Amino acid sequence: MELTEKEKMIAGKLYFSGDSELVADRKDARIKLRGINQETDKKKREELVKQTFGRTKNRVYVEPTISFDYGYNIFVGENFYCNFHNVFLDICPITIGDNCLFGPNVQLYTASHPLEPGKRNSGQELGKPITIGNNVWIGGSSVVIPGVTLGDNVVVAAGAVVTKSFPANVVVGGNPAQIIKTIEEESDKDALTQAREKIDHIDREIIALLEKRMSAVSEVTAYKAQTKKAVLDTSREEAVLANVADLVKDENYRETIVETFKDIMKQSRKYQEGRLE
Repeated sequence: MELTEKEKMIAGKLYFSGDSELVADRKDARIKLRGINQETDKKKREELVKQTFGRTKNRVYVEPTISFDYGYNIFVGENFYCNFHNVFLDICPITIGDNCLFGPNVQLYTASHPLEPGKRNSGQELGKPITIGNNVWIGGSSVVIPGVTLGDNVVVAAGAVVTKSFPANVVVGGNPAQIIKTIEEESDKDALTQAREKIDHIDREIIALLEKRMSAVSEVTAYKAQTKKAVLDTSREEAVLANVADLVKDENYRETIVETFKDIMKQSRKYQEGRLE
């Protein structure tokens, strides 16, 4: 069965926006827009939003003015707050999770046009859905383009242009938006536990680096086996220790780190001697 133009639109396929059903839907949306934006009683405005959007939960607060194409393709979760002058071009679904905050002038665009001028001039349009996770804060004057998904807890800096999807727990900003930092949840663990977890994480990184170092030591061992060179190279070890001492930035740690490297080289010699026997 052939899809209607409305079904094509929602599915993200090429469609004709001049279709009579869609023209009527947009006309109806304009009437609902005026009702929402002119309503001064926040409870009544909330009820009008609930009647217009495709789905809401119990608490949804929208400041005037808001603009959208159809309204029925907007789906918002609990505790949604939308500041002044937001624009939702909802030819495809815009799905927003719980506890989301939108600053003023936020713009979500699911609408697009063909790149080929022939198709574009013919009146055909298309779009891609936008999906926003839970606990997302989008700063003022940010733009989100078609097809973007933002994971839970994402923060979008004011004025960002979000051209691609981002995972949970990041702050993004810029044009085009890039990850600025990772968001870490506050922990209820005591300071000792947190410090030990940091050490465990660093130890895993050190182990990986030591394995790489031992791989390089194995290459040295193979060369010494071929050339009959001695395992102990005093000048090389002295140069390594001097370099390590220079690289340590905190004077309080220098002696300990140098002694640690002495042990590493001692174990490297032992390893080489075992391979060369």
